[in-house]
Amino acid sequence: MFPSGNQPQVHWFSSHAVAVYGTIGLLVLSGVLYYSYLAYLKRSVKNRNEEFRRRNAFKTLLFIGTAAIITVLWARLLQHTGTFLGILGAGLAVALREPLLSIAGRVAILAGHMYSLGDRIQLNQMSGDVIDVGFFYTRLMEIGNWISADQATCRIVQIPNSQVFGTAIFNYTQNFSYIWDEIKLPITYSSNLEAASDILVQTGGEYTREFLKGAESQLEQLRRHTLVPEFDLKPTVFLKITDNWLELSMRYVVDPKQRRNASNFIFRETFKKLRARQDVQIASETMDLTVQSKKVA
Repeated sequence: MFPSGNQPQVHWFSSHAVAVYGTIGLLVLSGVLYYSYLAYLKRSVKNRNEEFRRRNAFKTLLFIGTAAIITVLWARLLQHTGTFLGILGAGLAVALREPLLSIAGRVAILAGHMYSLGDRIQLNQMSGDVIDVGFFYTRLMEIGNWISADQATCRIVQIPNSQVFGTAIFNYTQNFSYIWDEIKLPITYSSNLEAASDILVQTGGEYTREFLKGAESQLEQLRRHTLVPEFDLKPTVFLKITDNWLELSMRYVVDPKQRRNASNFIFRETFKKLRARQDVQIASETMDLTVQSKKVA
């Protein structure tokens, strides 16, 4: 038996040992659980994006759970545990508002399927391909800016995860991995309108033929879960009359990461076919001047 005066000290050392060994045990257990779950994902999940989403979701939950239990273990050393936890929580909420919001944003991103690895998104006026969703930041491979047609600049943009709250998120590839694009062709008023329209539709059809069935299948799948209106995915040409020319606009579906290649192919093939015809002329902003000489009496 210990003397009565030593009992509080023995109790303190006992609680301290529980906190220390408990913390070490939790960290080891967390590591074992994390790498065991990674091994399970590699065996059972073949889709890279789904594996990335599940891995990050599990890492987030594991981190939050471990941190909460460690905090409780060390808080038991204090006499007023409830008061301590209350003050600690309030202090952390004020001092770490942005980081905590970013962690909450990460949970919202993964749980709400807002975007995942490889998605092309626009968030807070910044566009790019998602290459990582960390605890505090989403990392994008930037597109656009000084590079036209949505091609990569190779700059890495880090956006706080907290930005997903109260901000519109544009996802180019989630659920339906195609977008609509259009090209414009100005022709003179004397040109053969039907022939020019047929050439555009034919060229657009040549480009979209290979993936059009896949796009229609994705659209049908999307209609099963959402109220998507009916529309035709085949290339369509629209006419607009301007002061200077007839403007033909062709609307077509395209992989958002292939917009520049698509427009390059369509323009090249269209101009090849137009050069073989004499009844279609490309219009331009030019001015014809007529000079008349005045006869002297």
